[in-house]
Amino acid sequence: MISKKIKTNQGFTLIELLASVFIIALISGVFMVNYQNTNKRSQLKMSAQKLVSDIRLAQNYSLGSKAYNGTNTPTGGWGAHFNLASPGQYIIFADIDGDHAYGADDAGEVKNLPAGVVIDSLSPGDMVDIVFLPPDPITYVNASPAAGAQITLKEGVNNSTAAVRVNSFGLIDVQ
Repeated sequence: MISKKIKTNQGFTLIELLASVFIIALISGVFMVNYQNTNKRSQLKMSAQKLVSDIRLAQNYSLGSKAYNGTNTPTGGWGAHFNLASPGQYIIFADIDGDHAYGADDAGEVKNLPAGVVIDSLSPGDMVDIVFLPPDPITYVNASPAAGAQITLKEGVNNSTAAVRVNSFGLIDVQ
């Protein structure tokens, strides 16, 4: 008995190949867009955590009676200054004159927010000074010991926001 081999054409047609490439490209595109958005949101969260860390640094400086310029402990403690006029930065300062607010005579260190992240809103007002006065520390917001503050950060591409709150007891958290 003689067996015959049937010759079959195996492989993809051009239409099947184009459909497969299109599906892979579509899934890859969706993944890349989602990845970039997630990356921006995580940058906003990290910026908010860094802001919290810097406010706590001022609080710790005050509790530890850290001297500014290596010589004098500030009479008014240490604080953080926020201003909507410069939304990409904030200042950690030594309240030298004891007025519980940032002033021209206070020593400070400017902290910059990452590119694309800005201070969107402040409460109360367009300028917020949070000052910690040792030894308790007493927390002053805009020279008032019974107030709280909220700093809202915004990431420009997704319009995502994160709020940092400081209450009158000095507790600091991210919302």
